[in-house]
Amino acid sequence: MNSQASPKCFYCKIITKYESTYPVRSGYFSVDDTAFRCTLHSQFQCSRCKKFHHFSWLYWCENKQELICGDCNKPVLHPITFWNTTYTYSFQCSTCNEPHFDLYYLEFQGKHPWQLDLEKHIRPVGFKELDLIKWKPGKVRRSKKITVEEALKIPNAVLSRRKKMSSHVGSVKFHSPLLDHADINQTEVRTQWEQTSKQWIDLVNRTSQDDIGDINRQLIIDPAMWKLIGEVNNLSVLDAGCGNGYFSRALASRGALVTGVDQSEVLIDYCMKKEKQKKLGIVYHAWSLEDLHQIDDDQFDLIISNIVFVDVLHYKQAFKELARVLKLEGRFIWSNLHPVFARVGNLFYRLPFDTPRNEERLYVMIDRYFDSGGTLISWGSLEPIWQFDRTLSEYSVALKDAGFLIREILEPKPDNEVIKNHPRLLAFDTDRIPFFIIFECVKQK
Repeated sequence: MNSQASPKCFYCKIITKYESTYPVRSGYFSVDDTAFRCTLHSQFQCSRCKKFHHFSWLYWCENKQELICGDCNKPVLHPITFWNTTYTYSFQCSTCNEPHFDLYYLEFQGKHPWQLDLEKHIRPVGFKELDLIKWKPGKVRRSKKITVEEALKIPNAVLSRRKKMSSHVGSVKFHSPLLDHADINQTEVRTQWEQTSKQWIDLVNRTSQDDIGDINRQLIIDPAMWKLIGEVNNLSVLDAGCGNGYFSRALASRGALVTGVDQSEVLIDYCMKKEKQKKLGIVYHAWSLEDLHQIDDDQFDLIISNIVFVDVLHYKQAFKELARVLKLEGRFIWSNLHPVFARVGNLFYRLPFDTPRNEERLYVMIDRYFDSGGTLISWGSLEPIWQFDRTLSEYSVALKDAGFLIREILEPKPDNEVIKNHPRLLAFDTDRIPFFIIFECVKQK
């Protein structure tokens, strides 16, 4: 354990937010050179295994006058709220057969060995007399019992970090918390997209991307998509969520018989204008993927969907509709933001945080992966849209229920030459972590 002076103890600062009379001690110890702790909140030696452990992984047995760790006596999670936490460790003592709680909760109750003047029995790493400042609660402390489910619903730590670093984390802005799918209105989802579509068309035209897609599609996603798609000449193809139609036009130019569908009337109007300018035989419809009743069963050899389902509210129903209109043993190839590494709230942690250099981007921070639902967000100056986070297993189950079998999964990344020529444009560092995923699915009987 590293030992050096530090202004304030990590845990003392937390406790003082809840206890106005609590003494904030100096921090002497750290195992990570970041969170420095006082003697009371450092590591203590287990009476049995003789190893030193974090103070909250130990309990005090008054009958045996022993300090015992969780490695020597496995605890259970006891869900209660006190100070900044939602649980304590509960140990069934093998010596006295009584339940005991960890030292953090004992301090809250005023029953810590040091609060009972038993410091001679319990010695931390680098014992310092300076830290024997006694603090006892002014009254009997009572915590609130909660369920295990409530205890596990801690806030998303990455979102909290994003707020603190809001001026450095990029162009994404949050306009709502993560909401359950059932609490989001489909009409609102569609309305938001109509508003954003006008700005999106202006953006792609201004950047000359209306026929090639954004930079991530150009350099990472589309090359991998085309490898999976292969030859499309004379195939009937549905572009599900066609957007401004650039992929539909690419398919048609290779001989495919293309139908493009998107819920945005603004985007479909744009696609139809492009079709008039250069006739490729593409048919476009302003329809939702969740309801394709205008299309008969078994119509398409191939369905393509390129970064669409992150924006689809009723994705399960959409999968079922796509399976219905796809021919037996037809293929459904779709790309999406990666459910693990490209969740809305994730953060690529950098040190220093304004660095443009890849080697100073340390790791991606991920939290609350199993939280599923939608968040109203905006990218740069675009109007807010609803974007949805789901787990890999949720997508897998929905595909299976719709009648699809996943045949292949790709996690595309740019090659070295692309990285060399576009060091700043690939802002997601997709040479290190997959921020996109592609599924090739086949329709089963």
